[in-house]
Amino acid sequence: AMAAQRLECPVCLEVQDGQQHQCREGHVFCASCDSSLRAPRRCPECRMALGPLSQAIRSRSHEERIAALPAACSHCGLATTRGDVAAHEQGCPQRPRACSAAEAGCAWSGLLADKAAHEATCPLAVCQRMLAPLRARVVALEAELRSQGAENEQLLSRLAALEAGEAGEGAAPSDAAVQEMDLAAAMSALRAHASVPRVAAAVGDRLADLCADERSRQAAAEAGAIELVMAALRTHSEERVQCKGCAALGTICSGTEGGAEGRQQRAADAGALEAVVAAMRA
Repeated sequence: AMAAQRLECPVCLEVQDGQQHQCREGHVFCASCDSSLRAPRRCPECRMALGPLSQAIRSRSHEERIAALPAACSHCGLATTRGDVAAHEQGCPQRPRACSAAEAGCAWSGLLADKAAHEATCPLAVCQRMLAPLRARVVALEAELRSQGAENEQLLSRLAALEAGEAGEGAAPSDAAVQEMDLAAAMSALRAHASVPRVAAAVGDRLADLCADERSRQAAAEAGAIELVMAALRTHSEERVQCKGCAALGTICSGTEGGAEGRQQRAADAGALEAVVAAMRA
């Protein structure tokens, strides 16, 4: 008792577990009382100025002496020390335990040795064990839904951006405007708006109209129309783009004159045959 009295905090007059702080003169007081000191912070005994609480000086020796004081388990009465009693009581076989289904409404309380037998027959505990796999599955599905929701938001944002780029601020020409373009203007429009499927389809349609004779077909091929249309076919899988692009290729490569064979070979080298087959299969 005398040993414990010498370890009392001079502020609350109790022997507190946990951290103990001290001033530079060695006067010790518990961390709880130290945290409640008002500014300006001073030692409760000698009135020496104290630094900020975050830089408090701990008294390790004082903490060790308190931890070595005798104590007893409040459940089984086992003699131990203040430093060890908390850990012992947490696992003490005599400590009352609640049923694992207490939150579901079971009011049972008993010893650890009897808990397993009770929960084996407790209807609420049995239901909890049966529902546990389902709950885990629900949690997994909720996480999957959240992930898919975030992915859908990203896709919607991308779609909105594409639609804005396709129709916004007159950046891409209208279908009617494309139908009024000459060969050079139509190819320039496709190069400038290669990511817009509507423009790709409209230009393909316009190229088919423009290449009605051998001279225009050869001019289109020499200007790179075959390669440009092939790039559009590879970029866009939409049916309209595929149909218009294949029609444009067919028109440009048609004819019986000497240049037709060269255009056909150029289209074959660019992968036109594979593109047409893929479009037909789609």
